[in-house]
Amino acid sequence: MKYLFYTLIILFLSSCFKMDELPFLGEKISEYQFENYQGEKDITLPASYKIADSNIHLMTLKSKLPDETSGETIYAVYIGNINTISSDTVIVYCHGQSKHMDAYWQRAKLLANTGSKNRYGVLMMDYRGYGLSTGKSTEETLYQDVKSCLDWLDSKNVPSSNVIMYGFSLGTIPAIDLSAFYNIAKPNKLILEAPMASVENLTEEALLIDVSSTFFTSLKFDNVEKIKSVSQPLLWIHGIDDDYLSISNGELIYERHNGTYKEPHRIVGGNHGDLPLIMGFTNYSNKLFQFITR
Repeated sequence: MKYLFYTLIILFLSSCFKMDELPFLGEKISEYQFENYQGEKDITLPASYKIADSNIHLMTLKSKLPDETSGETIYAVYIGNINTISSDTVIVYCHGQSKHMDAYWQRAKLLANTGSKNRYGVLMMDYRGYGLSTGKSTEETLYQDVKSCLDWLDSKNVPSSNVIMYGFSLGTIPAIDLSAFYNIAKPNKLILEAPMASVENLTEEALLIDVSSTFFTSLKFDNVEKIKSVSQPLLWIHGIDDDYLSISNGELIYERHNGTYKEPHRIVGGNHGDLPLIMGFTNYSNKLFQFITR
C-alpha cells in the first residue's frame, strides 16, 4: 500500500487532483461464478473445501447514507444454512482493495470450513463499485455498506455474541470502525489481517518526510486511533515480508488495542494476501478456530 500511495502522490503532484477515489480499485463483472471462477485469486483450496450449492445464497441489500435519496445496491453472499443462521456463528468477511467476491471466494470457503466442514456461516459483500454492486465507494460508504450486512444479520436474529468480524487489508477499515462504534449485531470478536494504520502513516512512509496527508487526500482511514475504542478480543495476523502494507502498520494497531484479550501472529515469509498459504491451510484454520472458541 505504501508503494501505491507513493505512486498516487506522484500522480497528484503532476496533475493537481486529490486522490480520494484512487484507493478504491474495485473491478466490475457481469456475473458471479464462485466455484467456477477461473480468474486471479490469492489461494486455491483442495476440492474437499467445495461449498454445496444449497449453502450458497447470493443476495442484494440496500445501502443508503442519511443524505442519499435512494442509496445503492450491494451484492453479498451468505455461505451456510439460512434455516439455522440465528443459532450459528457467523464470520463477516470484509475483503481487500481490488477485485470482487469471486476473487475472494477461496478465502470465504476456508473460513466456512474452519474447525470442521461447514462449521461456520460466512457473510461476504462487495462494496460499492465492486463486482455487481452499484455506485462508487468512498470512506463513508465503505462503513455503510458493511453496516447493511450487519443489519441483515440482525434481521435474521443473529445475536451479537455469534458475530465474528474479519477484515483483510482495505477491509480492516470498516471492520475496526464497526467493531468500535456500531451496536447492531456488534461483532463479538475481531480478526485483522494486514491492517492499515492510517492514511497519515502511509503518507509518512511513502515520502519519508513530515507532510500532512490532507495535502493529498481527505481520506483518514484512522485505524490506529479507532482501535483504542475496540474492546472485543483481537487476533492480528501480518506477514513480516509484506511489501504492500508493511508490518509496522499492524504493530501500531496491535499496540494500541486495549481490549480484554489480544494475540499476534507475525508470519515469517508472509507477504500480502498469501498468509493462509504460507501458514498452511490447516495451521491457519486451527489458529482461527482456537481464537473463535476460546
